[in-house]
Amino acid sequence: MTVYSSFLKITSFYKEFLNNYYRSNPHIIEKDYSEQNSHLMAEGYGYSDFFPKYIQKNYSIRSREIIHNAWHLQQAWAWENSSRSVGDELLLEQIKSMQPEVVFIQDSSNFDAGYIDRIRSEVKSVRLLIGHCCAPYNDRNMEAFSRYNLMLACSEKFFGELRKQKINCYLFPHAFEASLVPENRSQTPPENDIIFIGSMLYRREFHQRRIAYVEEILKHRLPLQMFGIIEEDSWHLLKIKQLAYLLIKALEIAGIKGFQGNRSLRKIAQLKDMPVKTRYTALIKENLKGDVLFGKQMLNEISRHSVGFNIHGDLAGDYAANVRMFEVAGAGALLVTDHKKNIRDLYEPDVEILTYSSIEECIEKLKWAIGHPVEAGRIAAAGQKRTLIDHSVERRVDLLYEIMKKEYSGSQ
Repeated sequence: MTVYSSFLKITSFYKEFLNNYYRSNPHIIEKDYSEQNSHLMAEGYGYSDFFPKYIQKNYSIRSREIIHNAWHLQQAWAWENSSRSVGDELLLEQIKSMQPEVVFIQDSSNFDAGYIDRIRSEVKSVRLLIGHCCAPYNDRNMEAFSRYNLMLACSEKFFGELRKQKINCYLFPHAFEASLVPENRSQTPPENDIIFIGSMLYRREFHQRRIAYVEEILKHRLPLQMFGIIEEDSWHLLKIKQLAYLLIKALEIAGIKGFQGNRSLRKIAQLKDMPVKTRYTALIKENLKGDVLFGKQMLNEISRHSVGFNIHGDLAGDYAANVRMFEVAGAGALLVTDHKKNIRDLYEPDVEILTYSSIEECIEKLKWAIGHPVEAGRIAAAGQKRTLIDHSVERRVDLLYEIMKKEYSGSQ
């Protein structure tokens, strides 16, 4: 059966990662697009360019990846292609130049319905538009989601919500890239302690429960090594965000949509409540490591610890979905995570991972893991094996290809 001949994946990288990357590699901005792109992808951040690599390697489909918010990288492309465009306009030029048949926009919440319509109308080669939902969304996002041929959802929660809106949707869990398994774990035994890496934001539907659990772990004096991101805006920045929030609400009431062209304003529009000053406890601040870890550096750090604590954001609801589960288990630490309805579809509790349903049980499981390092190590090894077999990026690419084939058949 004839299938698609070209594939383009579009995503954005976390702003803090990009800022840190360019601070650490100031020389890279002088290089051409190809060299910059290779260097950035070699950091192993997120899914890097592993999706197009496997699509091309395993299915002979010409494939590319664009990190559309990597400003220096994008400017290199613009310069080499005699373009004066920036941002979304530059991205549209890139899509046109590549003429893909399949476009997978991973960070779909960053693009409104009008932009998706422009891709359809201005890039005639596109036959399949794939979106992705794994983050808070609003009515404007839902309008954009309806413009795709299909949406991928990282959990049953989002899958069910999209299906209720009559949107063509497939369940598509996160994954771990097998080639990123840290090598140093086999050379140096891990420290018998607990690592936590993650954001801790007080906003509604974000991490209030997570913060409470972390504080309780610290109160019990468990050996927790915490690498997190907290949000403490300066007075001036907070006021700017609050004014922007109020302005957006006023524009929405008036039916004005012009602000949607500004990505920063769109981000603020997704907030459920007006930004407020957050005050983290001294316990959190005193134990928070100053280092911000991403990509290979993060995975190497995880591998240096015997236990990895994970807890989903408040938005996740009853279903396990976050990528940190797969990263902790894939890097070789014992995953201790919150119990969810679908957890047995991903890992076998007490055999491949440990789970908890309350703060009390969480503390109990963490204490057991620290007190029984040999048994905990066996569970960790089983969890890593399961990750590499069932939750690798290559396996997810196989799933994506099957979805693409199904959609191709249905369109004939």
